[in-house]
Amino acid sequence: MSAARPCIGPTGAAADSRPVPPAVLDAAIDWQLRMAPTGDGRAKPPGSQALADWLAAHPDHARAWRQLGEIDAQLSRAEDAAMGPATRAALLRRQRPVRVAGAVLGLVLAVACGLVVLDRFQPVGQLLADHRTATGERRTIVLPDQTVLHLNTRSAVDVAFSANQRAIRVRAGEVAVETSHADPAEQRPFVVLFEEGSLRALGTRFTVRRWPQVSGAAQAGTEVSVSQSAVAARPSSCGVAASAPCAAERIVPAGRGARLVGGRVEPLATAPDADAWKDGMLVVDNQPLGDVVATLARYRAGHLGVAPQVASLRVTGTLPLADTDQALLALTAAVPVDVVSATRWWVTLEPRSAR
Repeated sequence: MSAARPCIGPTGAAADSRPVPPAVLDAAIDWQLRMAPTGDGRAKPPGSQALADWLAAHPDHARAWRQLGEIDAQLSRAEDAAMGPATRAALLRRQRPVRVAGAVLGLVLAVACGLVVLDRFQPVGQLLADHRTATGERRTIVLPDQTVLHLNTRSAVDVAFSANQRAIRVRAGEVAVETSHADPAEQRPFVVLFEEGSLRALGTRFTVRRWPQVSGAAQAGTEVSVSQSAVAARPSSCGVAASAPCAAERIVPAGRGARLVGGRVEPLATAPDADAWKDGMLVVDNQPLGDVVATLARYRAGHLGVAPQVASLRVTGTLPLADTDQALLALTAAVPVDVVSATRWWVTLEPRSAR
């Protein structure tokens, strides 16, 4: 590079490394090209004073010039004789979009990480639902017809009442329904809609579950457990209206359940206390520890897992859902495991260590 570069007093390595505005970088590159020797080694017309004036006009100018000098020295040490000033200038100009792309990528990653953290407290995909619950939250909602909905943790529903039917759409989670009989003149059917089909209440109380599919589990679907009276369960291949006959429809009576999956209605055994979560309790009867921990994890922000060596241990008892720490302590009393906490947000049940 030209020896006409003036000597500027240093302001510190941190100051030199700060990026300069794109317009300043362009101007510095142009000055570098103007001051570089010609191809036969002769110097170009003098411009030292004009360059000095430009450098003195703003601290950013001097910093850009120093940064170019450092890059030029690195390129010279690489002994790349084929790279002339014009090629270097092109490379320098290309760094700007690379920096911008890096900044955009960093912003995208930061937003993605933020959404992951947010999702552990409030599922992002449920933010636009009519009614929703956050992690560990339970809510009771009374609909315009006095039907009562109990929303379990991380659940979301939309309400779609019309002149022909009273409908709710379950987006995710678990919802216990108590249909109302307050108005004897009400003739509109009450239906629950979801991706795999629909349920029509036959004067009843029932619970609908749509939890995300767990890796390695059977095919995901929607489950219904009937506590009182019955429901008519229809897969997605059937129409919702009762007036449209459908051979695939199944009546699920009280004390029984069903899973709607793959265009079918499959019988499903249900536990009598499956809806105890409405009262803040988890009732388990001879269930694998891994399943119990997976259920508790829905009520807790952060990671809650279980070591494979103890995941198959069987558990029976009642656990509090409002205090998952207390529930984990209760598990340590029931089976030989310890609660191992890397942080408050990363907890694992491990085999009990020797005392």
